[in-house]
Amino acid sequence: MPKSVFHFRQTRSLALAGLLLATGPVRAEEPPRATAEYVAIDPKVDGVLEDAVWGKASVINAPAGETRFLWNEKGVYVAFRGVEKTPVMGHAKEGESLHEEDAFELFLDQRGDHRQFYEVQIDPAGRVFVKTHILTAEPRLTEEGRLTPEFGASELWRYVIPPPEGFLSASRLNRETGEWTVEMFLPASFVNRRDDGAPLTPRTLRIHLVRNNWDLAKGEEGRQLVSISWAPVLEKHAHISPTRMGYLELKKPSEAK
Repeated sequence: MPKSVFHFRQTRSLALAGLLLATGPVRAEEPPRATAEYVAIDPKVDGVLEDAVWGKASVINAPAGETRFLWNEKGVYVAFRGVEKTPVMGHAKEGESLHEEDAFELFLDQRGDHRQFYEVQIDPAGRVFVKTHILTAEPRLTEEGRLTPEFGASELWRYVIPPPEGFLSASRLNRETGEWTVEMFLPASFVNRRDDGAPLTPRTLRIHLVRNNWDLAKGEEGRQLVSISWAPVLEKHAHISPTRMGYLELKKPSEAK
């Protein structure tokens, strides 16, 4: 079997860092920034993460694992690797959100104007849930950067949508080691929907990454959630904190490594 381009690291310090991030809200002067390298060769979306092209991608050490991005005119490629030794999954019904089970979540704001953003969830079994969030006015925020309850009640609209045409995803869970890997392809027709689905060009997107890690299934007494965010948002408020998303720069081909 070919050696993975990722160096899987399951260390006590990484686990401790994840727990520290989850114990309370994280604050920063500026949202985090990341880059996506341009690639001419598309990685195979199979959840294995062994394509050599992933070696070009910069590493985001979050959320509670490693995330990488690549892009070209066709769309954006996403890879995640983490540890999930006690998977909680399979209880949500078809069309229901996966946030009350173990899930990796990606939030995407194409224009970065906080007026429309997408939420894509995937669980260790490979189930996918997609939702669009639309703000009908300029956001009004609390001191922590989340939408005020009054604004959310009147100006925030959410719609569950099917995975877009051309969307690809794969999720693999090793039950022995707990290694969980995810790959997704977000087609330009989805990422660029507000611009008629045009091919992607170098730009900066607003994104957020979340890892929901439950210890027990929904309904079981005493269950607890460890929710870890990349951007500085209050725990459990990623979906109502669009102005706190991080930045993802799609680098020019000439800048690629």
